[in-house]
Order: sequence, then C-alpha cells, then structure tokens
Amino acid sequence: MNGWELAGVVAVSYLIGSVPTGYVAGRLLKGIDIREHGSGATGATNVLRVLGRAPFLAVMVGDALKGYVPVLITWYLFHNHDLQVASGIAAVLGHDYPIYIGFRGGRGAATSFGVYAALALPLFFGLVAVGMFIALAVRYISVMSMVTVPLGGLVLLLLALLHVKDYTYSQAVFGAFATAFVLLTHAGNIRRLIKGTEPKIGEPVNTRRRGRARARTT
Repeated sequence: MNGWELAGVVAVSYLIGSVPTGYVAGRLLKGIDIREHGSGATGATNVLRVLGRAPFLAVMVGDALKGYVPVLITWYLFHNHDLQVASGIAAVLGHDYPIYIGFRGGRGAATSFGVYAALALPLFFGLVAVGMFIALAVRYISVMSMVTVPLGGLVLLLLALLHVKDYTYSQAVFGAFATAFVLLTHAGNIRRLIKGTEPKIGEPVNTRRRGRARARTT
C-alpha cells in the first residue's frame, strides 16, 4: 500500500458514501428537503417517518450499498485489508458528512452494515437477523443500530483474536470505529430512551422540524 493508493481509495469511497440517498428520495417523492422534517437526518429511519415504508427500504438498501460497493471493489483491486478499512471509514464519514449537501447527512448505521457485508458476508446476515428481532421486539430502530453495529465490531475482533483465516485486526479496527461512531451519533437517542420520549416504529411524530436545531435519529 502506498500513499497514492490510500488517498485514492479514501477520496473515492468518501464521494460514494456522500451520495445522499435519503435527501434525493425526499426531493423526488415530495419535493422536500428531508433534513427539514422529522429528525433532520437523511438516513432510512427519518425516511420511514416522513416518506413511508417503500422509500425507507429503498434508502436503507442504497445506504448499505454505499459501504458495500467501495469496500468490495477496494479488495478486488488491491487485496489489502488496511485499504478496505480505510475505504469503509471514508464511506461512513461520507454518509454522515456528505459534501454534496453541505455535510449534513445521516448516522451511518446502514452504511456500516454495508461495510460489514463486504468484510464478512455471513456476519452481515447474522446482524440483519439480530436487527430484525430487536426491531420487532422493542420497536426502536435506534436500539437496533446501537446493538447490532457494536455486535458486529465485537465479532470481527473475536475472529481476529482466534486467528480465523482471512480475518485480521484491520477489520477489527473498522468495527471499533463503527461502534464508537454509532454510539456517539446516537447520543440524543440515548437521552430520549432514558426519558421515555424516543418514538417507536409506527408511532406518529411531528415530521416538521422547528428551527435549524439538529437532533438526528438515524
């Protein structure tokens, strides 16, 4: 790995991650800036509240692909785990701070899932199953994100510690990043969960934001 390869991977992955799928969905379907509605995020959870289930599924898949595609392509081009991790981190940062729309995006959970899929596809399917169970059991998407993303990081670390073939501490670095990042960006959700004011799936919410304050929930 040289400096030019690293710079190129990071730049391209960030630009792919920056594609604002939720923002585009809002503009196309309702002619709105989704960041001015609901939680103010561009991620799938806010899309569900503002636009409905079908756009939610489309945006969730799109956000996951923003992590999956650049990381997978990086592996096929360079066969380097460190570059994969750099690609994944850049894609998640792009989703959260997209250059195309003023660096106001989502929270990166779905994009992190996409990175997990590129790093370890069986892990991805396991996390999806766990996530669906949590979503159905407690009906908080924020809880699903805050449990499954760290769980994925823990599994990657265990695979590295056990010296499982094709798993290294590089992948565990991404898991640690994703864990810290998802917990940091969900600080507001944690406060609302403690207060009992976090909206559940299907609960009516006021989708029009007041002022410019940002309290993202995806």
